[in-house]
Amino acid sequence: MYHRNHVGIDFRVFIQKMVKSKMARTYMEIGVRDGSTLAMVDCSAIGVDPCFQFSSSPIGTKPSLFLYQKTSDQFFRDHDARAISGDTLDVVFLDGLHQFEYLLRDFINSEKNCHRHSLIMLDDCLPVNAEMTERQHNAPQRTNQSYAGWWTGDVWKMIPILKKYRKDLHITLVDTTPTGTVCITNLDPSSKILEDNYYEILKEFGGISMTDEGIEKFYQENEVVSSQAIMDGFNASLTVGP
Repeated sequence: MYHRNHVGIDFRVFIQKMVKSKMARTYMEIGVRDGSTLAMVDCSAIGVDPCFQFSSSPIGTKPSLFLYQKTSDQFFRDHDARAISGDTLDVVFLDGLHQFEYLLRDFINSEKNCHRHSLIMLDDCLPVNAEMTERQHNAPQRTNQSYAGWWTGDVWKMIPILKKYRKDLHITLVDTTPTGTVCITNLDPSSKILEDNYYEILKEFGGISMTDEGIEKFYQENEVVSSQAIMDGFNASLTVGP
């Protein structure tokens, strides 16, 4: 069974560092859950989750924080993130439902609220093994029980989708623990490519499942960059702007 461990820094620390490096004024997080990531960001922020589970206040030193307890689809239907924040979004972190069609919609809707030099980060797109890419989390049926509690779903599909349909984007795969971070820059808020091809993309990628052979090939074809190297200034394109 193919297995790959990421050895970079914790994804929450990486996100915090990227927000600071970019000197972000505005931040949005989809999939807040317990607020542990959101709490580490110190700029004005928007948080969206259908069921917040805060163990402590996520406000910290933020000048403003807007929380919406609803699904991301409901949020984007009912609200304009730019109007809430008073400006376009500088940084977005997407960690919603771990099924690729949901993440695809979250990316489409988030990009509309960004500017060209914004940074969108995707969570859980670099699975450690093939089993955790199941669309429904079924821990008891896992062969490798050491990682039975880990579930990335099939959001890894966002990488081949974006590489095929949005060649204009700059996509960097980062070795954050536990299951990677995908950093996307050179955005185009006016792009309709993904939206216009949404149902074709679902048809094309919906029936694909990850296998041991497939995940090994996935990492052979996609370079994963050191999170520490990025934080040390290796990839300035991630922090240009605002």
